[in-house]
Amino acid sequence: MDQDTIQLWGIIGTWVAGIGTVSAVIVSLWLAYHQGKVKLKVYAGHRLIITSGSSSRPEYCSIRVVNVGNRPANVTSVGWEAGWFKNKKHFVQVFGTPGFDDVPKVLHEGQEANFMVPLRLEGNDEDWIVRFPKSLAGESGHVSYIKRLKVVVGTSVGQMFRIRVENNLVEKLLESYEANKAN
Repeated sequence: MDQDTIQLWGIIGTWVAGIGTVSAVIVSLWLAYHQGKVKLKVYAGHRLIITSGSSSRPEYCSIRVVNVGNRPANVTSVGWEAGWFKNKKHFVQVFGTPGFDDVPKVLHEGQEANFMVPLRLEGNDEDWIVRFPKSLAGESGHVSYIKRLKVVVGTSVGQMFRIRVENNLVEKLLESYEANKAN
């Protein structure tokens, strides 16, 4: 080998070592950033509870939260968000349905929580399915708030998870709003 070839290989080696060093730094920063994050999957929709030996099928708004990360998650709030920009509306959901989860709720890796809101309890204007769509649409009657509804799950480390609700719940809310908007 002549002197020029040796110098060329020395330069290539330096470049390869530099690229390897930069890659290692990027990977370590990515791992450090993602290791500390809570990872949740959130679902919200209309559900029927079917039990054996009973002909009644109560309807619920179901909010299911699953911890898909390797860090424990403390769910401290569940609520709703509708609208956009300055016209956003925020609602906090209160639970307390016997037999289902309530906030705060600690979820370890792979665990899930099921937060349920009964659509009908009294069979009148005080039911969630009647009051909530009216609150969303407001006095102006903008059903676009209902159509763009998101469930918001908050954790103790300040992370917020905003997920659009399933179409079956949106349809149920719109149906209720149309049936009860005159009241």
